Amino acid sequence: MQEFRIGFGQINPVVGDFEHNSAQILKLMSEASASCDLLVFGELALCGYPLGDLSYRSDIIERSEAALESLVAASARFPELCVVVGHVSQAATGPSTQVSYAKAHNSATAFSGGKVLARYDKRRLPNYDVFDDWRNFVPGTNEGTFYFKNRSIGMAICEDIWGDTERADELSAAGIDLLVVPNGSPYTRTKQNDRRRAARDYQRGFALAYANLAGGQDELVFDGDSFLLDKGGNEIMRTGSKPGLYSERSSAVEILDDDPATLYEVLVTGLRDYCAKTGQTKIVLGISGGIDSALSAAIACEAIGSANVLGVMLPSRYSSEHSLSDARELAKNLGFEAREVPIDGPHQAFEALLSLTDLAAENIQARIRAVILMGISNSEGRLLLTTGNKSEVAVGYSTIYGDSAGGFAPIKDVLKTDVWRLSRWLNSSREQVLIPVSSIEKAPSAELRPNQTDQDSLPDYRVLDDALRLLIEKFATVPEIVALGFDHELVAEIDEMVRKAEWKRSQGAIGTKTTALSFGSGRRVPITTRFGKL
Repeated sequence: MQEFRIGFGQINPVVGDFEHNSAQILKLMSEASASCDLLVFGELALCGYPLGDLSYRSDIIERSEAALESLVAASARFPELCVVVGHVSQAATGPSTQVSYAKAHNSATAFSGGKVLARYDKRRLPNYDVFDDWRNFVPGTNEGTFYFKNRSIGMAICEDIWGDTERADELSAAGIDLLVVPNGSPYTRTKQNDRRRAARDYQRGFALAYANLAGGQDELVFDGDSFLLDKGGNEIMRTGSKPGLYSERSSAVEILDDDPATLYEVLVTGLRDYCAKTGQTKIVLGISGGIDSALSAAIACEAIGSANVLGVMLPSRYSSEHSLSDARELAKNLGFEAREVPIDGPHQAFEALLSLTDLAAENIQARIRAVILMGISNSEGRLLLTTGNKSEVAVGYSTIYGDSAGGFAPIKDVLKTDVWRLSRWLNSSREQVLIPVSSIEKAPSAELRPNQTDQDSLPDYRVLDDALRLLIEKFATVPEIVALGFDHELVAEIDEMVRKAEWKRSQGAIGTKTTALSFGSGRRVPITTRFGKL
């Protein structure tokens, strides 16, 4: 049998921009017509993903169906190419078991030569983490199989292959040669290997083409990583993370979980695409000489270019000279503009105006800085970044309306120990010092009082981060963590800090998701609770 050439069309869709998304798809169809028999795009590539409650809007559904019709008509120009595209489509009626406003299917359509070959509607609708498919879509029941160039081809969409072995057996019994799987699979630090395990577990003697989206959408980053498995489960093609056409066979190399290079690329992509899709062209952030603002600045410079980044030093009477020198060195190394705006004058004015407790006196400094940064943001049209890491966000080690103020939080889902790891990796991988070594090595401090360090208020970050991974990402209880060898009093204290900070997190800026459970749309915990001592 003649070789069947499969390609992946990785696009970075914009939710609701059908002209933009259609143009990307049509461009890759044209490019693939000479080198591919089958071209597969990602889940909801035509309308953008996640669509959220926009899926309830009749105009979105109608425009998606119209855009699909146009692509089908355009495919008449490429009669030897079959295309599979993800989109939304009108559902007839919802099932009696689903109580929802949903009236659309999450669909994929195969077409060629100006004609539709088959449509498949997603069956398994995930309702965990960031996924709300059960809320937003009606589950499908159709088979979605078709023939093209003497191949029997089936379709599934994303969650359909994560555990539904009954349909896998049915597809095998039907004798399909290939299963194509459009996906909207966001990055997490183990997801690349997890995808392959799920795909291989689903295979029943048929090849599998796993197509993903690329690029950032709000807090999510779709990291590409489309791949093709032969009938024996051997990976014979893998794409990169960028948008584009991928049609060349490749020899697969080992994928490393939590690879710092991939993590850093995801953080850059998340910020870059958030700016691009919301029309932001310039960034401002406070630079303190500390490691968090240093890594955030490096991400910003790579995302939109150093010329578009402004770092602001906001020294108080408690700021050390080494903090200012580290901030200046950072700006010089990365090539962005640095300004210095001392806050002691406003600070003294507030002290004269108000009778402040020790804690309020510390917080007022952070809030003065936020007012200055927001003033620059408003005046110069710059997106303000808040630079808190996941460890601080988890336990509430920040000042609400102070250092937590901002429109985007690039390292919100990066624990402090990973901030250090990424910073060291960045210097090593670039073969030059971008982030000052002293920023990496010195004891972290908010510098809101004399000789302050983070460890005055927090456990050692290595212990804290280990506990937080278990509490947040594994839903572990205090006794379960103590059973692993942690100190009971310490874990109970950390757990209480996490619960007490829920109200702060509910008001925080969005930031790029990198872990299995981030502080974003995928974590839903009541703000007011009375669990007591757990």
